[in-house]
Amino acid sequence: MTYLFIFYLFLFLIFYVYIGYFILILVLGFFYNRKVKKEKNYPNICFMIAAYNEEKTIEEKLKNTLCLDYPKDKLKIVVVSDASSDQTDLIVKKYLSDNVQLIRIEGRVGKTQARNEAVKMVDEEIIVFSDATTIYHKNALTYLVQNFSDPEVGMVTGHLIYTEDANSSMSVGQSTFWQYESLIKKAQTKLGTLTGSVGCITAFRRKLYTELPAHIIEDFTGPLCIIQKGYRVVYEDKALCFEKPTKRSRNEFSMRVRVIRGGMTGLFFAREVLNPLQYPMVSFQLISHKILRWLSPLIFAFVFIFSNFLYLIQVESLLVSLCVWLEYTFLFLVFLGFLCEKKSIKINGISFFYYFFVLNLAASKAMIDQLYKTLPANWETDR
Repeated sequence: MTYLFIFYLFLFLIFYVYIGYFILILVLGFFYNRKVKKEKNYPNICFMIAAYNEEKTIEEKLKNTLCLDYPKDKLKIVVVSDASSDQTDLIVKKYLSDNVQLIRIEGRVGKTQARNEAVKMVDEEIIVFSDATTIYHKNALTYLVQNFSDPEVGMVTGHLIYTEDANSSMSVGQSTFWQYESLIKKAQTKLGTLTGSVGCITAFRRKLYTELPAHIIEDFTGPLCIIQKGYRVVYEDKALCFEKPTKRSRNEFSMRVRVIRGGMTGLFFAREVLNPLQYPMVSFQLISHKILRWLSPLIFAFVFIFSNFLYLIQVESLLVSLCVWLEYTFLFLVFLGFLCEKKSIKINGISFFYYFFVLNLAASKAMIDQLYKTLPANWETDR
């Protein structure tokens, strides 16, 4: 029956986006492992910390960075203040030295443009982009830069670990989903290159930096520009950093809407990489892991409506009946997750279903906003 074929097709797309693609790249990575040539080396690094009104976190961040296990004569720390209006700049000035500098950008231009301007003012071989809220393991830089011994590597991203909040159900889902994403990054590296980076722990060769429009988020677009120049973007799972997760679903929702919109805008900017003839593996990854992921709310909606329609007209299919049962079970678990958040109750399994729902709701909002709203260059931090 035509109806059943269409239903099975969209059901397969859901399976492929979240499970099939994951299994496929793990299997491919097992048979084809394009290893990175790693050796210990200590190039000159500019450790660039983006900051806007980070008076609550910037001192801890500076202390952490100053204690990193890396030769002090090869590490310059630069705080890029995007017209901070609180005590951020004054706190940084207490630490100014030959190794610590403050670059203040006037006019509140946004993180991307602030970094554009700051990169022009430094001349170190390697630049590391970090956020003011991210705490690095003491050996993180050493593990990051050893990948640059391979001349084919242009960018390296590290392994972010969310430190769960004991009182937040949202943090459980976020941490679990990020572990899944980290496995995908590891498999993509084996296949040749990543198509994105972890924005709070990204190192790259300064000569490869592409100045991006202010409204484009560099976490996603920067790596694509590196790939266009013929270099690899790789994942280093030993380079650890830590961040506190989002505590409330509304904050995670807002952040995800912006990240997804940034990805959509950035992919259009670097759309050349979607050419399967020139970038076969990259285009495959982007379609499977990004574009279909962004479209998954529409696919979910179609499957929900179509499965219920087929069930009501009594189409004989065990898969249709199972799908309907799973759909309403999922919605019930999402509702329980919502109640758990309201009551500050943390139940791991339920929290994950709620987080997954918030992710897809954010993707829906991002698609709608992208049709008629320009992505702003700056935003207010949730701190």
